[in-house]
Amino acid sequence: MYTLIGEIIESRTAEFVAEAIRYDQVPAYGSFVRVQDGNLRVYGIVSGAYTGSLDGVSKAKAFFKSIDELKMEQPQIFELLRTEFSCVVVGYAEDGRYHPYYPPIHLSLHLPVEKADDDEILTISQHLGFLEKTLNSPAGNGEELTAAAIRMAARFHPDPREYIIRAGRELLKMLNYDTQRLKSILERVDIA
Repeated sequence: MYTLIGEIIESRTAEFVAEAIRYDQVPAYGSFVRVQDGNLRVYGIVSGAYTGSLDGVSKAKAFFKSIDELKMEQPQIFELLRTEFSCVVVGYAEDGRYHPYYPPIHLSLHLPVEKADDDEILTISQHLGFLEKTLNSPAGNGEELTAAAIRMAARFHPDPREYIIRAGRELLKMLNYDTQRLKSILERVDIA
């Protein structure tokens, strides 16, 4: 059973933006998501989020109270908020086979976005080509996103440390053997 987390409101070949079901429930940065579009199942990694007013023009006003006080005294203000999250497309599945590259079409609007399951994350993360997509993410800091995605993926591998080492070796090649940049990324992969 998949967990519905949002709906696509913008779509490009390499990324998509979704509106979260609730303003305060956004998937974790670097987490893996899926979208079913016809016979294609497209996978993405959450690369950023934004919370703002429902109309996109007004700004939230500061009340200088705790969230609990605001929910009690001004519950209507939370009805006027929305959260969008962006995702980098990392691959797709068709006819039961995973392809670690962009799908032949970009995603349609208004499709549901769901969390990817453990087996899907394991399949996606075994193909280390997703690291290049996170490194070159148009949505923000590629190094930060790459570290977050490795942290997330490592949890699903039988030996997380071995997975991180393998990902590090692949990253070193992608970074043209820039060891300082690799060190910067791997220092943020702090899984126990």
